[in-house]
Amino acid sequence: MTTRLAAMALLLVACDGGTPDGADGGLDASGDPSFVASCVYENTFAMAPECREYRGPGWDAETVARDCARVFLNNSGELTLDEPCAFDDEIGRCTVGDLAAGGYLIVSSGDPSACGAAQTGCETFAGGTFEAAESCDGCAATGDEGPGAIVPADPDCRDPLPGEPAGASEGGQVCTPTMISGSTEPGRRYDQYADCDVVRTQRPYYAMPAPYEEDPSDPRLADADYMAEVDWVRAQAESSACTCCHSASATPSGAAAWDTEAGALWIDTVSDEALAMFAGFTDSAAFGFFPVEESNGFDRSTTGLPTTDVPRLRAFAEQELARRGLTVDEARELPPFAPFFRELVEHEPEPCPDGLGVDGDGLVRWTGGGARYVWILEEGSTSPGVPPNWDLPDGTIWAIRADFDGDALGCGMGYGELPSGAVQRVPADGSAPPALESGRTYYLAVMRDIAQPITRCTFSAP
Repeated sequence: MTTRLAAMALLLVACDGGTPDGADGGLDASGDPSFVASCVYENTFAMAPECREYRGPGWDAETVARDCARVFLNNSGELTLDEPCAFDDEIGRCTVGDLAAGGYLIVSSGDPSACGAAQTGCETFAGGTFEAAESCDGCAATGDEGPGAIVPADPDCRDPLPGEPAGASEGGQVCTPTMISGSTEPGRRYDQYADCDVVRTQRPYYAMPAPYEEDPSDPRLADADYMAEVDWVRAQAESSACTCCHSASATPSGAAAWDTEAGALWIDTVSDEALAMFAGFTDSAAFGFFPVEESNGFDRSTTGLPTTDVPRLRAFAEQELARRGLTVDEARELPPFAPFFRELVEHEPEPCPDGLGVDGDGLVRWTGGGARYVWILEEGSTSPGVPPNWDLPDGTIWAIRADFDGDALGCGMGYGELPSGAVQRVPADGSAPPALESGRTYYLAVMRDIAQPITRCTFSAP
């Protein structure tokens, strides 16, 4: 399986199962501290068994039965009371929440090549703490992972659809960044000018229908000014890559959470948190953004939804939030959407464990299996995040990536060496990176794929 799907699997488990009714577990601290149960299910992304282990006073037989009945994509697992999870081929354990108050363990099985995917799925998406099994230790000499996330270097340029005006690019073409943060030209639909299948490789996608029921007597339908703004926001969204996941007709199996095609009042499918993110009242800049001139006039640097008119978008969002009974100040206090993207760039690395970094033979060593992105940075540099603007931070002295269709990179390569099928990104001219100064501290960052870190630590050059 790809590293992308493996991490997505952990995300879906975390989002779909969650804790039982009551958020912090079924019982309070007066419950049975010795309680234990396990729920084994098939992770259909990893194609391997997985187990959720419940421990302590936050659980009882009733709450674990309810949780196990919908543990993975609303499918049930096999529940066993009084027994912990146990796999002969265990690769790691993810602790989600407080085990004394309704938290749980996700125990993953498989071969060592899946260790890194389990780790990043746990830490980055599920917000847990990962403990790798002994089988995950050591440096993998080869990277035998399948295809990774696609990050094309060039925009997708196409002739305009019949009946549509000429594009703004050379020869009248329409050129669109094939990236989750990109937009096509205003007035056009993104999915008609770029490949949404490519875009969806860059973020986890899964269908999640939002409740929607339109009342023909709703007074908003007769408010021409309000409906004009709703339609404008819809058009802004559909000109962006957002439509690849949030317009039902552009998706493989249905819109995720909010749907621009739900109906005239589609804005009702947008949660308060998402609306606050749309307008930039909660921060989402770490999702990544293009300069306006590279994204057909759309700006996403200060708003969550790409827009050609930031004040207009914010004015609509403020009006809509007020209709829902929220002030802008209250909206700013709402939980940020997908905070792990911000956490990527705010991560402060600790010193590398023994054996990681660049060793005395000049070999780059990490743990977690094959990788698609490797950086050596100056000490104190911002941690790498997602493209197009967070993935090459100031202070990068060497950066390489594996091609999408090629094998992942195996650790043990020489510093400055370009393995077969890899692309050097820094130095951009293809020259060798500067020699590391003995005794000086540097930062090694390694990702299995976009937004999936497996090793981030500082080391002293030999």
